[in-house]
Amino acid sequence: MLQTFLKIFIPAMEEGLTLGVPLAILLVILNRLPAENFRKNFVKAIKCGFWISIFVIAVRVGTRNAVSREMFEMISTLAAFIGEIAILILLFKRKFNRAFSIAISVTALTLFLYHGMELWLLPVGAVTSAVGDFSTLNFWTKIGGFILGGFFSFLAAFLIFKAADALNDQRLKFVFAVQIGACMIQQLLFLIQVSLARGFITNMTLFELAAPIIDRKSWLIFVIFAAVLVVPITLFSQPKPNRPENSNPAEYRLILSRAIHKRRWGFGVILSLALMILSSTFGSYIANAKPEIVEAIPVEAVSGQIDVPLEKIQDGHLHRFVYRASEGEQVRFIVILKGGSNYGVGLDACDICGVTGYYERDNQVICKLCDVQMNKATIGTKGGCNPIPIEYSIAEGNLRVPQSELEKNARIFK
Repeated sequence: MLQTFLKIFIPAMEEGLTLGVPLAILLVILNRLPAENFRKNFVKAIKCGFWISIFVIAVRVGTRNAVSREMFEMISTLAAFIGEIAILILLFKRKFNRAFSIAISVTALTLFLYHGMELWLLPVGAVTSAVGDFSTLNFWTKIGGFILGGFFSFLAAFLIFKAADALNDQRLKFVFAVQIGACMIQQLLFLIQVSLARGFITNMTLFELAAPIIDRKSWLIFVIFAAVLVVPITLFSQPKPNRPENSNPAEYRLILSRAIHKRRWGFGVILSLALMILSSTFGSYIANAKPEIVEAIPVEAVSGQIDVPLEKIQDGHLHRFVYRASEGEQVRFIVILKGGSNYGVGLDACDICGVTGYYERDNQVICKLCDVQMNKATIGTKGGCNPIPIEYSIAEGNLRVPQSELEKNARIFK
């Protein structure tokens, strides 16, 4: 269950953090500007991004091919990248005009469209893989991972918001530029990756330079973590407030006390950052650990039948067998007791994912390629990612599979 939980918790946390941190720091900047319309447009853009991302996911799930995830995210990322550049230029030039307002709205909207889509795909994937059975522990473990990952990223963004709010204007601009710069590195690599895959860019030199980085793109979250660390470091290195003119010692002590109190948000950021780094390193190691695959037991046909003693398959666990066909193909099939005397029997392959096969995790049968959990009740029936069903019978204390059935399907394992 821990592995299932972490597979949802970690991406939910990382996507939520990448979305929430730059928006939180930008909100601090907008709160210090006299014009109220900047904040209003910012909030409207976030609301629009929230609902549009949900709508796009609903359309994608309902129609399957109506929305290209890759192209949608590419367009959103490109718009966010341009908006972020505009914000940085106008912010440091202190040109808080209509163009600045548009750049804020575009960036907030498109960031939410990209990361929102990635976030919503996590629970949607859990729902679709549940095959209508929402009472399983596996399903609620995934939903719990999504909720806690989202909550943790929101809490981290809130702590960063409070820590950033304690900075003076110059230092606030600096940490915002660092954070946006880290996001832009991720975005630029994503744009290059999609452009190379789609053939928009054919420069082989660029491909050779980008390929090693793209292969390790999961490490880019540590660029975000490094940018987050700049917030408390900048806060702790900020000089203490100057004593205002005509203030008495008691008033100045109160100012210093408030400044010290605000520094505590920096410790909260460091603590949350440590937990996130631990999740993205040690947690990812656990989440991505290769499953232990049950060894396929060789079987042979006798009088046109393959017999598997029932006493060897009555424990409710997944069992794999392999038969050598007449032309040399290694035909694998799986057997699992579903309940009573009812068995799920099928090839160790499916029509969607091919011959990658299945393994057992937390007493559940999982597809090795797409990580979809099989409903045990449906194993032995055709459809979806289920194992390709094969005929069998129970006779003389054995589960009996016709040799002809395996020979017929041998082509699948070529």
